[in-house]
Amino acid sequence: MKELIKGVMNKNYHLERKIKLAPKYRLKRRGYEVIDAIRKYYHPNVTAILDIGTADGLMLSRIKKEFSIVKCVGLEYSQELIETNQDKNIEIIQGDAQNMPFKDESFDIAIAAAVIEHLNQPVKMLREAHRILRPGGILILTTPNPLFEKIADLIGHFEKNIHQETFALKKLKKYFLDGGFKILETKRFMISPIGLPCELKIEKLVRFLKLDFILLNQLIVGRK
Repeated sequence: MKELIKGVMNKNYHLERKIKLAPKYRLKRRGYEVIDAIRKYYHPNVTAILDIGTADGLMLSRIKKEFSIVKCVGLEYSQELIETNQDKNIEIIQGDAQNMPFKDESFDIAIAAAVIEHLNQPVKMLREAHRILRPGGILILTTPNPLFEKIADLIGHFEKNIHQETFALKKLKKYFLDGGFKILETKRFMISPIGLPCELKIEKLVRFLKLDFILLNQLIVGRK
C-alpha cells in the first residue's frame, strides 16, 4: 500500500527555501505563476484563498501581500513546518489534503503547488478542492514535468523517492474534467531549475516553437 503522503518535509525544507539557490528559486517561480493566475481570474468578490500543502507559508505570505484584503489560509500536513511560520497575517491549519477540515464552499480560490505528486489519492484531493470551492471558484495547481523528474532523479537534483507519481498535463486535464472543473489554462514553465536572465521571454519563445516539453514545471487552472 502506498504511503498516505510521501516525502513529508520538516524544518530543514524551510531553511533550504530561504538560503539554497534551487529551492529558493522554485518557491519564487511557483509563487509568480500562482499570483499571475490569480490576477487573470481574480474578481472583486474574492474573500478567501486556501493554499493546500502550504509548507512554511512563505508563498502564502507573498500572496497575502499582493491581495491584502483577502483572507489567506494554509493547509499543511507537517506540524514541524507549520511551526516555522512567523507571518501572523496568514493562518495555517494542520490537516490532510485528501480529507480537508473545511466546510463545503468555504473558499474562492484554492492553490496546490507541488502537492499532488506527493499524495496516494490525488483524485480525492481534486474532489476535496472542488467541494471546498464556492461556485465559480478556481483551483490553481502546479506539478513537475515527468521528464524533468526522471532527469532530476538521475543527476541527484531531488531526494530519492519523495513523490508517489508524476503527472503529464494530459492526465491532469482528464482528472480536472472528471472532477467537475472547467479548464481555464494549461502550460509548462521554468526553463532552468535555478533561473535565467530573461527567462519569461525565453519560455514564451520555447512555447511558440512548440518545444515546451523541455520546460521543467506545469500549471493547470480550473473553474468550478
